[in-house]
Amino acid sequence: MNNKLITYLLENNLEHNNYRVLQTIFILVVLIIPVTSFMKLRNWTSEALTFQKILLVTILCMLLLILLFFVVRKFGKLDWSKWLVITAIFGMLVSFRSIAYNSVETHALFYLVIVLSVFYFDFKLVLYTTALCIAGDYILVMYFPSPSPDGGAVGQGIRYLNYLWSGLAAAIGTSAARQLLELSTQLKMSNEMLQRDIEKEQQLERILKEFIATVSHELKSPLSIVRGYAEAVRDGFNPHKHQQYLDVILDETDNMEKLITNMLNLSELENGSVHLHWKIFDLNRLTEKVLNRLEAKLAEKNLEIEKSAVMPIMVHGDEAKIEICLLNLISNAIQQSFAGGKIYINYNCTNEKVEFSIENEGLPIQEDDLDSIWQPFYRAEKSRSKEYGGTGLGLTITQQILELHHTTCQVENTNRGVRFFFTIQNGLSPDNSVTEYLGSSSS
Repeated sequence: MNNKLITYLLENNLEHNNYRVLQTIFILVVLIIPVTSFMKLRNWTSEALTFQKILLVTILCMLLLILLFFVVRKFGKLDWSKWLVITAIFGMLVSFRSIAYNSVETHALFYLVIVLSVFYFDFKLVLYTTALCIAGDYILVMYFPSPSPDGGAVGQGIRYLNYLWSGLAAAIGTSAARQLLELSTQLKMSNEMLQRDIEKEQQLERILKEFIATVSHELKSPLSIVRGYAEAVRDGFNPHKHQQYLDVILDETDNMEKLITNMLNLSELENGSVHLHWKIFDLNRLTEKVLNRLEAKLAEKNLEIEKSAVMPIMVHGDEAKIEICLLNLISNAIQQSFAGGKIYINYNCTNEKVEFSIENEGLPIQEDDLDSIWQPFYRAEKSRSKEYGGTGLGLTITQQILELHHTTCQVENTNRGVRFFFTIQNGLSPDNSVTEYLGSSSS
């Protein structure tokens, strides 16, 4: 994987390397005329190197460079572009050698191609460039049989050896540099992964401690209430209120049972052990079912339900799991609502999706808390304690279930209070079959 990453990074840098090599040659070509003029004035060059020949080579190289810049701009990220650039640059330097062959100064230019090939961190390209230099020098000798003033056959053999040693050294250095880059990248990635693992472990440990402390607190309060009222009944304190005490005990045991059930549901969802039973069902009918279950709580606060639909709203999903979501969202809306207020339930249907939204008349949620209310045991208004968020797991469970349905629950403040909403697949969408509509399910 690390080798692939290095290759990917180098390929992404290929266009930059092509431009860098072309810029180097461009600078060399631009400096040819003033440098050559200075050397000629100082009599540092051989007679074979004339201004006319240098000017001809400069024009030829400039035209070729312009063409290469256009090619690199369009194909510079492709692997073959580096081979083309190096071959073209070698052709430029061959023109130097052929136009002024008897000038010893031009014989060292081939080494520049080997140096430039190192920029690409590809030892195969370096070896290819070395072979080009040896072959090019040999062909030039065959084309220009007259001996050059650099030592004849002996000088030619020494040049071949120099090309070979230079190329091998560059190839080995390139390979070593690439391996060093791979090693350093692998080490950096390992350190980053280790750091992430340490941070994740610390976060999990912190969450576990907070979870244990919160669960202990959530169970301790109702247990204390149950114990107090049970002792009052046992001791015969105020016999006329025994029925009331027993009702309180039953309510608190229901709360503890609900908390434990929610904890088990959340554990199953987070462990990925929940399998959805997909089918088409009536979301409006399911909402009515949940509202009937919560009728007593609605009556306690004298709340009115205003619903936008009375007709069937067919959706595709796990009916039992969506019922849990509706129960949590409607219960949450009841807890947040002002006494005597309204709860608005709306459906917005398209060909593909159905949006369910529930809005209550109540206090808004602080902006800083909007992204945090989905966390386990998080309560946006800690001063109101259990009046907001129930056991503190309902919204977390709702979000987990909806994520299994490839959607999410969202929340926003409105002029009237708070609005929760989510989308679910339309049961009448062409993607759903008639068989599913008739009630078949699969896990």
